[in-house]
Amino acid sequence: MTTVVSNRDQVTFCEIADHYHTNKLLFGIKYLKNWILERLASSAPVPSWRAKLHRMRGVNLGENVYVGYDVIFDRIHPELITVGDYAEIGDRCILSAHSRGSLTTRQAYPRTTDPIKIGRGALVNSGCIITQGVEIGENSIIGIGSVVTRDISPNSLALGYPARVVKKLEGVGELKT
Repeated sequence: MTTVVSNRDQVTFCEIADHYHTNKLLFGIKYLKNWILERLASSAPVPSWRAKLHRMRGVNLGENVYVGYDVIFDRIHPELITVGDYAEIGDRCILSAHSRGSLTTRQAYPRTTDPIKIGRGALVNSGCIITQGVEIGENSIIGIGSVVTRDISPNSLALGYPARVVKKLEGVGELKT
């Protein structure tokens, strides 16, 4: 007889509930609520609605933040992601504040979590992946499809896989309305 939930899912679920020192049922309810909010946010037609729904999940979004369609903020640890005022996250970006090995590689590659911080006025273009522990400085621009695996200094243009700073930006940081 097949089970509804795999052994892998059971192990992972229990591991995360233990991480948060919470009852498995309460964690399950929170996870389901966040999943529903994420699905709604992914396709909400108004950017400010998408931001509000992600805030309800626990993502720390500043004022006037643009969140594109289908953005995935860490599904398990959304509270570890902070995005500064006036920053923009393009369509289909992934921001993951955790990583872990498979059931067979756990000893070599255990679950780790580390916050992600995106500075005020930063622009993360469409299709980017931001990995755990990364800080993107204020007014920096991340090129389309880049994979950011290390910190990016303020006022920089970074692109590629892995993303590297290719230019320092001058005259940025002033709010133009």
